[in-house]
Amino acid sequence: MPDDGRFPVERKWAWQLQLTAQAETALMAGLRAYDEAGGELTIHGEHGVLTLSGPPRAISLYVLAARFAALSHNALRDPAGAVAGLMKVLVEVGQPGVLHLSGPVGAEVLAAVREVTGELGSWYGDAALGYVSVVAPGDDENTLMIDLGKVADRHRAGEPMREVVQRLIDDGEVTWARPPVGEQRRLVLR
Repeated sequence: MPDDGRFPVERKWAWQLQLTAQAETALMAGLRAYDEAGGELTIHGEHGVLTLSGPPRAISLYVLAARFAALSHNALRDPAGAVAGLMKVLVEVGQPGVLHLSGPVGAEVLAAVREVTGELGSWYGDAALGYVSVVAPGDDENTLMIDLGKVADRHRAGEPMREVVQRLIDDGEVTWARPPVGEQRRLVLR
């Protein structure tokens, strides 16, 4: 099957380096099979995040890669089965590195969140999914994941957008691709 670029195998992101080259190829084969079976996923390699349309989720590729590697030879023998089993747990159970999304928001919410978070680093947002990811500053690159539905609900209550997003960060109502370190723990929007 030709590579359409949606399931990269070029080893350039930190989450990929948790895996051997063989394990990474197997993980990508398993993700392709999951997608073809109706999983509707998108890989955001630079951000270390995978998003699902149904149910709407953002999942850390660091978490997924580590769990896939822990399955060892079983994952290499049956990558599609291994990924399907891992995704079932990651989709159903709330946990660090997995963000359950509230669903679509208006383009104006996405634009407002981009305005207050865009200066942090590489940015990706999807209003239809209700999701934003931002590569946060620091020595140890990490990605902040935000549920835009939560942002929209709080903003409707009259809080300025910058304060809404900052409060979600401060209250831990966001998730990270990896546990935050150093200045990421105290991320402050300017």
